[in-house]
Amino acid sequence: MVTKIKTSNQTKVVKIAESEVSEEEFLKINESIYFNQEGSEVFLEKFEPVIERLKHKGYIREEPLKHWMKNGKLCKLDIINPNITIEDQPLKHVTLTMEDSFKKHVDSLLEIGATCPSTSRHRTMAMIINSGTTINPTNGREIKGKERMVFNYKSLNDNTYKDQYSLLGINTIIKRLGGAKIFSKFDLKSGFHQVAMDKESIPWTTFLVPGGFYEWLFTPFGLKEAPSVFQRKMDK
Repeated sequence: MVTKIKTSNQTKVVKIAESEVSEEEFLKINESIYFNQEGSEVFLEKFEPVIERLKHKGYIREEPLKHWMKNGKLCKLDIINPNITIEDQPLKHVTLTMEDSFKKHVDSLLEIGATCPSTSRHRTMAMIINSGTTINPTNGREIKGKERMVFNYKSLNDNTYKDQYSLLGINTIIKRLGGAKIFSKFDLKSGFHQVAMDKESIPWTTFLVPGGFYEWLFTPFGLKEAPSVFQRKMDK
């Protein structure tokens, strides 16, 4: 028996747009999916006592930021010359769309307590970029990736001693994994933000956006010290 399948030699292009949702929206969607799955009540019944015991011992909590001062793992910048002033030039051209983008990002950071208004003598320039931007091969048009606010900490990094702490060599890690059958993966959202800034280092992190001047209370991305400080915290 021969089955005929109708096909076409024409290429079909499907456009897929990436939609960015806020953290609150993501958590609501994730919670809705989880609690509508079969067996979720059984899961809660089994693990809720374990979760409560972990909370009681202080390993987990609903307000993890309060744990920072207790564990003492802070990001302290080792400044070479404390008399230097970091003074980046502001953006030469800012559109209304860019202003709206900056406001959206800053408001979200203020809401979670990651930043606060600053009166520091230092300032680093903030920029809006789209990570993962690609070119559509069919029409040559730019497809913008996820929007991010980033910071040019080059001047500050040039005035900071490097923390030499690092991850173990890859060969050592692979050997330690030898024989393991079960692997776990934990993905921290904005990992460096899990470490608070040392009080004396906070003024050095100040950044400038259109209509605002803010400093970091969490460890921002872009600092020379950040990877080593974060790795030390993970290892401890």
